[in-house]
Amino acid sequence: MHWFARLGYVGVNVEYRLAPAVTWPDGAWDVLDALTWVRDSIAAHGGDPARVHVIGHSAGGSHLATAALEPGLGGLPAGVRSLALVSGRLRADRRPDNPNAGNVAAYFGPDESLYAARSPVSRAADCPLPVLVAVAEFENRHLDTYGAEFAHAVARAGRVPVRWVRLAGHNHTSIVAHLNTGEEGFGRALDAFFRLNDSVSDSERNRTGAS
Repeated sequence: MHWFARLGYVGVNVEYRLAPAVTWPDGAWDVLDALTWVRDSIAAHGGDPARVHVIGHSAGGSHLATAALEPGLGGLPAGVRSLALVSGRLRADRRPDNPNAGNVAAYFGPDESLYAARSPVSRAADCPLPVLVAVAEFENRHLDTYGAEFAHAVARAGRVPVRWVRLAGHNHTSIVAHLNTGEEGFGRALDAFFRLNDSVSDSERNRTGAS
């Protein structure tokens, strides 16, 4: 938040409940609750509820994508203009070489036959907002592939703009931990993406599908 505050943003840092105490899609409900609070309360803190940009990292990227895409959740509140999914778990899997397979099972459930339907990448073509998808060069196993799969599906659908970023020299943690340390490339890319999508009215976006 220090990085974005320096650039003039009003930042809200959001956490979510953890598995196994909660399971899919409770993390997405937590994101939606937080965004509802932003819509209703951010003006009192100097923010604009009509110009909200949301970043989800790791499991947070999965929760944000689910909140945006899962039909039964009702969609994101009005005012959200773009999404950034950073090193997100966009496909659930329990592959033998997935070091996080246990965590996946704890959240998405033991029935692997449900994983495809519960994976955000399965609904990527329906992405309702411009989205930046970022992965690290030294990413947690398979997350870079799933991020590329998601970005490709959004681009192929052609409904909304998508930006793909692969951050050289970084891993799953440092891709966000380095922000505000003096290395500004990724931070500037996020800022530029958000500001670009600030400049387009909702009517223009709906008419053209472009940012």
